[in-house]
Amino acid sequence: MVQRLTILLISVISSIPVSISSAQELNSEDRDGQSPALTKSAASQYLLKDTDRQLTKFQQEQKPAHPSHNVPNEEDLISLLSKGSSTRFARRSARSQLPLDKLTPANRINAEYVLKDISMFRILPKIQFDVNHSAYAFFIAHPDVVVSIWRDMKISDFQMWQTGPTSYEIDAGDGTIGTLEVIHQTPTETMVLCSGVYKSPLLAKPIAAKALLYLETEYQPGNGKTKTSVSHQASMYVSFPSQTVEVAAKILAPVSNVILDRNFKEISIFMHMMSLAMERQPGWVERMANRLEGVLPVRRPQLLKVAARVYIDGQQRRKPTKANPLQSPQPINVLSRSNAKAPRKLPDNLRVQPVNRAQSPM
Repeated sequence: MVQRLTILLISVISSIPVSISSAQELNSEDRDGQSPALTKSAASQYLLKDTDRQLTKFQQEQKPAHPSHNVPNEEDLISLLSKGSSTRFARRSARSQLPLDKLTPANRINAEYVLKDISMFRILPKIQFDVNHSAYAFFIAHPDVVVSIWRDMKISDFQMWQTGPTSYEIDAGDGTIGTLEVIHQTPTETMVLCSGVYKSPLLAKPIAAKALLYLETEYQPGNGKTKTSVSHQASMYVSFPSQTVEVAAKILAPVSNVILDRNFKEISIFMHMMSLAMERQPGWVERMANRLEGVLPVRRPQLLKVAARVYIDGQQRRKPTKANPLQSPQPINVLSRSNAKAPRKLPDNLRVQPVNRAQSPM
């Protein structure tokens, strides 16, 4: 998935033209004393293959017109604040922070059903990355849009359909189907309850599982030079009704934990890159929004509005900050306006005669 996400990053950065001269255009003096019997194409092949010869004058002068742009790696896109963990201490600490008291009675019963019989636990890495807060909030509130974008970008075959105000149906495309219910959500907290089964011709019975996912988000404001960013971390609790499946899950935990951490990092990179695309290539986002499938029709204009907001925020941030050119009105100093000399005082006996407008030339 990382390789395909890199394609999105490349699409939003400015392309840098590189001037490449063909070896076919070499003059005879550029052959560095080679036999005139060699054709230009043969000389080119000879120069490319002969690694023992010194570089010719032509090769020494070959320099790209512009420096090549290096695709950033993971460390350039996200910052790892803490690693994932599955220890008992991390489990007790994460368990105590769950806002169960904020749930409705029915949702609390369903959440505690998973928590009383935990087969697998994982607190995912805490990650910080630059992202527009409006874009992040939109994707968290509408995960079906994220899944639809993945399909459009050929990243995943995962499908999700919204079936209620906070409920969704999911199909992973590998035999895993289920439901997802958002049982608690605020700007900084999201709690999701999942229930699904995995079917395969190789299995006598489907594998059932329930999971509880809790996401915490912190928003960091930007300023004139730095972008807005967020840091988020998720804890996951999984319950398998089958004892056999639970034992197998614990045996495979070292591998599955790495996969979970990796997926969470990729989701963070995806949000960062989508925010960057909205800021630099809103036209690409508009074309992609028109191709979304499996989402409510209202999601397309909502995505475009978010993209427009992110674009405007980026334009305002890139404008150079200038001092306020408007000065508050200053009182006029009579002395300064008359070269530091007091105005001439009129004679005390001077009398002003009224003017008769009928006789006035004006």
